[in-house]
Amino acid sequence: MRSLLASLMIAAIVAPAPANAWSRPGHMVAAAIAFDELMRDDPAVVAEMLRLLAAHPDPGPFQVAIDRTEGAERDRRLFLETARWPDDVRGGPDDHPTWHYRLRAVGKADGVATKGSGVEALALNLSVARDPRAPAADRAVALCWILHVVADLHQPLHSAERIAPDWPQGDEGGSKAFVRDSVTGKPVSLHWFWDDSVSRDGSAAAAFVRAHDLEARFPRTSFAGALSHPVAASDASERWLAESHALAISVAYRTDAPQATSAATAQPVAPGYAEAVVQVSERRVALAGYRLADLLKTVFAIQPDHSSGN
Repeated sequence: MRSLLASLMIAAIVAPAPANAWSRPGHMVAAAIAFDELMRDDPAVVAEMLRLLAAHPDPGPFQVAIDRTEGAERDRRLFLETARWPDDVRGGPDDHPTWHYRLRAVGKADGVATKGSGVEALALNLSVARDPRAPAADRAVALCWILHVVADLHQPLHSAERIAPDWPQGDEGGSKAFVRDSVTGKPVSLHWFWDDSVSRDGSAAAAFVRAHDLEARFPRTSFAGALSHPVAASDASERWLAESHALAISVAYRTDAPQATSAATAQPVAPGYAEAVVQVSERRVALAGYRLADLLKTVFAIQPDHSSGN
């Protein structure tokens, strides 16, 4: 454990960081799907999470999230804030920039090393959250990172970076490539364009509306193959990352992907590219939500059971 933590701290010092994976609203949507799953099948998991979150050492963002709500609405908001907290503390002492991704090169990759430690960070935080002897405050923080990193690993541009003449050392998951946002018309990074593709509304109510939409269009049964591999298997997160990397190659960095190297030269997205981004992102967020629900059950030693077909 100490060697893993030391490696993650070194990586955080030496590695550059791409932008957020999914926006805060996107993380909230994935968490809302997990919340729905757990409240339907295993509400005891949510109750135990909320018990631990009461000991979180940084209560401020959670107080802002719950506002003056009570009861079930308060619980919903706390759960969603758990998923977005790692982004809310960016730039502060609790920030771990390299925990959000692991980038492997797409294209000629001579001399370009893999960047980031998302897989290792997930393993570390799972070990803390599963340890009943660990301080409740540490377990609460670990839960935040689990909810966040699971979704991060499903974002294609948190698994890959393009190597090309304009980016000989990599475009950092699209953070150094630019496009004109199809909604605002303003220049944004390609990474940001993917981040915001599922939702741009940061309210809890909007997150659950979007989650219910995705659950209806992409039910658990539509991911039977992807969900057949145990989420607690030692290679699970590597598999999720490999799925994302394949989508980065086939969709995010396909031939009509944005090529601008500066905001000043950013162009509108090619016809069909924006639609492809949304289609891929919706499915990835839905799948992340289902996997997250299953993984949280293992954290509290409650095994996923979907024999009923739900």
